[in-house]
Amino acid sequence: MPAQSETETIAETAAAAEKAAPVIQDAASAPAADVAETITETADVATDAVGSAVEAATDAISGVPPQLVFLGGIALLGLFLYYLATEKTRLKQIAGSALAVLITGVCVWLYSSLGMEQGIELQGGVSMEIQIQPGESGEVSEGAQQQAIDVLESRLNALGTGEVILAPSGDDGIFLQMPGVGQEKLQEIKAALEKVARLEFSILHPQSAMLAMQVANGVEVIPGYEALPYKASFDDAGNELPTRYGLVKIKRDMKGKYVSSAGYFYGGSGHSISVDLTGEGAKIMGPLSSANVGQPMGIIMDDVILSSPVIRDVLTNSFSITGDFTQEEAIGLSSALENPLENPIEIEYSNFITPTMGKATVQQGILAGVAGLALTLLFILIYYRFAGILALIGLCISIVIIFGTMALFQFTLTLPGIAGIILTIGVAIDANVLIYERLREEMAAGKSIKAAIDTAYEKAFSAIIDANITTLITAIILYAVAAGTVKGFAITLIIGIFATLFSSLIVTRVCFSIGTESGIVKKLSFMNLIPEQQIDFLSKRKACITGSIILLIASLILIPLLDPRGVELKGGDSITIQTTEGLSKENLEESLSDLDLGGVPLIQAQKPVGAPGEFFLIRAPDNTAQQIEAEIEKDLNVTLEDTTVSSVGSAVGKTMLLSSALALAIGMIAILIYVTIRFEFAFALGAIVALIHDLILVIGIATLLGQEVTLITVGAFLTIAGYSINDTIVVFDRIREGLATKRGNVKDIMNYSLNKTLSRTLLTSITTLITVAVLYIFGGPGLRNFAETLIIGVVVGTYSSIFIASPIVLWWARKSGTNLRREVLDTEQSKIDALGAPQA
Repeated sequence: MPAQSETETIAETAAAAEKAAPVIQDAASAPAADVAETITETADVATDAVGSAVEAATDAISGVPPQLVFLGGIALLGLFLYYLATEKTRLKQIAGSALAVLITGVCVWLYSSLGMEQGIELQGGVSMEIQIQPGESGEVSEGAQQQAIDVLESRLNALGTGEVILAPSGDDGIFLQMPGVGQEKLQEIKAALEKVARLEFSILHPQSAMLAMQVANGVEVIPGYEALPYKASFDDAGNELPTRYGLVKIKRDMKGKYVSSAGYFYGGSGHSISVDLTGEGAKIMGPLSSANVGQPMGIIMDDVILSSPVIRDVLTNSFSITGDFTQEEAIGLSSALENPLENPIEIEYSNFITPTMGKATVQQGILAGVAGLALTLLFILIYYRFAGILALIGLCISIVIIFGTMALFQFTLTLPGIAGIILTIGVAIDANVLIYERLREEMAAGKSIKAAIDTAYEKAFSAIIDANITTLITAIILYAVAAGTVKGFAITLIIGIFATLFSSLIVTRVCFSIGTESGIVKKLSFMNLIPEQQIDFLSKRKACITGSIILLIASLILIPLLDPRGVELKGGDSITIQTTEGLSKENLEESLSDLDLGGVPLIQAQKPVGAPGEFFLIRAPDNTAQQIEAEIEKDLNVTLEDTTVSSVGSAVGKTMLLSSALALAIGMIAILIYVTIRFEFAFALGAIVALIHDLILVIGIATLLGQEVTLITVGAFLTIAGYSINDTIVVFDRIREGLATKRGNVKDIMNYSLNKTLSRTLLTSITTLITVAVLYIFGGPGLRNFAETLIIGVVVGTYSSIFIASPIVLWWARKSGTNLRREVLDTEQSKIDALGAPQA
């Protein structure tokens, strides 16, 4: 009797996730108000990624019934909606307090229960050398090598291996490193990597069931057909059933290259795969299925028949593959279908490796970061006193939410991810400083403590929302478009932004509300190190812009001339040292520390998988291998007898660089559109010019100081971009408010607004610099470049928000004849009209 796979039916289908997407989107936008609407619109891009993460997280929390997890999430959402809806102060306090306690408790539990995946630089993992087999031409082209790298990266991402490093090795090899992979996971990964995934479709011979076995045994020959085995199947006891064969055409009816996408879903037939064809593929499949209704069609992967469902209807551009798959098989197969290899590969060897940053360096960096953060919080406590305590509570909750959420979704913590956390902390502190400086103004105007707090939060609300949404737009686009370690930065930043909004706009406000209602808070006093002044900033615009243009031109000349890229970005020599007597990672690093190689070498200890012994891998700039070997032999008094040298490409491939650049470009366009809608085009132009100015100038100054650009400094550049956007938008919000409420010359109002935000701008910069300076002094050599880049970025970003962004706004308004005050008033009126308020 034919097995189940012989009688399954192909039905045109949309994946279940696609059908559910509108419902998910509606649910996401349910928390009303204009803020949630804007966030939801920008978050649509991440829907698929979140769906996959939720599934992975549900599996991870295996000790808790899924129903309980679901109900808990619904309860928190309901509590949040209730907090937004109720207008009674007491009920708002209860709901807000319950939200803060519950979310914090859940996040602590998640982190302690699930832990967090770490990147290769923090925990080590597995290193592989992969050989690409030549195709029909007999050689491996550069395009085939890059295609294999792109495919392997996509497959590994689908398997959830975290951040991976893939680089060309020689002319026909690939260098691969993965974080935190054990022996069992390694075998699964090897199988997934080596699968060629050559997908083909063929209508079976009408008498396949009767003739296939005879053809397979050589008893019968059917011209134009060959016998292929079916995928192995098992009985209920787990015993493998006898191999079955199907008779398929030697010249297949359709090749897998016409598959545009494939994805896993769970449907009525169990674990299944949805397949979408290209337009050309649909033109082939339509007539093929139309002419063979009622006939079985073999779905063939690498000369094995996965299933042979009977065609019941005419197929066009999408269908599903069903069979006796496990979830892991279906996910792996869908990934392979979507990412087929043009050339077979062979894994030559694999080794367990130590972190790229030593354990001592990581611990030193963590201690320095914690110390810097503690000093920053101490400054906030001294400066804002009781309000500083509330800021501390909110910041601690933000950090707990970040780590708990990353644990829930099993995101990988990498060095760029840590950069995202640092930016998040800066944004969180900035939100509190923004509120407290507003509070200082309202108290100075003679308002009661309760009225001053309410007004401060209301006036700071738009600046906090606009600044965070522009950063969020960039982060979501980076996550959706960019690749590799840039995603780690984007993930932590996205989570951090929502955590910051929750802690600064809900947690601290509820604390203030409880304090004022109970009578605990009767008055507030702040230090004032930056007294209010009236500086004519815009009168200095010509000198500042001229100076910036000169520096930008110098930077654009210096950057390509000096080429500051490190080994990770540029590639170089890969030196394998088998001799281990008298060697350690520490003494190798010390030996090479004073050697001028044109870049800092990366040193890792490696242990062969399944074999004893240890050896060392050194990645260094091109043509430095002999110099390195000679230095080690001289310094450490050893003889390096068994050493191999090869060429390894950039760990940041062309695809990642291009995708990251594309993501930044799309992000800038999105910011341009958003700021134009919320403010006016002159403000959007100022924000973008300031952002570009900051990035180029920081890279130029870092290059001039002899800094090497590595993956971690890429994280620093992204952090600076986020800082620049946030700082500029906060200043612009105050200028917009001034134009809408003050009379007088536009230039004078802009100067007034810049002076009003000066204390907030400088305080935010000071608090950020405290943390980064401690990281620079005590974080060790591994983090010094990162910290130095951030210090440059904070100084340049502070300068540009005052002396570049605002002057550009004024210049464009005058050049284009734009009436800024009228444009701002019209925008504010349109918001009132949209809310349905009666006009005056």
